Amino acid sequence: MKMRRIQEGVKGQAALEYLMTYGWAILVILIVGVVLWQMGVFNPASTPPGCSGFSHIVPVDTKLSGDKLQVFVTNEAGTRLEVTVAPTATIGSSSPVTGTIPGLMRPGSTKDINFTLSNSFTSGEYYRANIVISYTNQLSGMPHKSSGYCWGNVE
Repeated sequence: MKMRRIQEGVKGQAALEYLMTYGWAILVILIVGVVLWQMGVFNPASTPPGCSGFSHIVPVDTKLSGDKLQVFVTNEAGTRLEVTVAPTATIGSSSPVTGTIPGLMRPGSTKDINFTLSNSFTSGEYYRANIVISYTNQLSGMPHKSSGYCWGNVE
């Protein structure tokens, strides 16, 4: 009888040692995770600025500062294009605003479109602008739209 009690105690001690070993390991992993999180290791890098979805009149560079959106575009159509309607830009739920751009664009030429937005954005904020540029191909006389999105951080 006495022998049986000693074996039961050994089983309990082994189970307790097992739980303590894994408990300490989990605690160390949690502490390392919290330290790495506080150091910013898990924060993803901000999305690099860019544009997508445009045809023929394509943005090369964009900049949003305060309430001014500046879009630098190039004519990649290989023919003369005339901007017939003022370009529009919409950011978030704001109403579309019109921009200014000189009318005729020769092949490969670049122009600056400037938009004055209805609200001001703070530096470091992320933006995504929907831009629509209506133009006519001077060779065919057909009207077209070049539209897409530009995004980045407010400067």
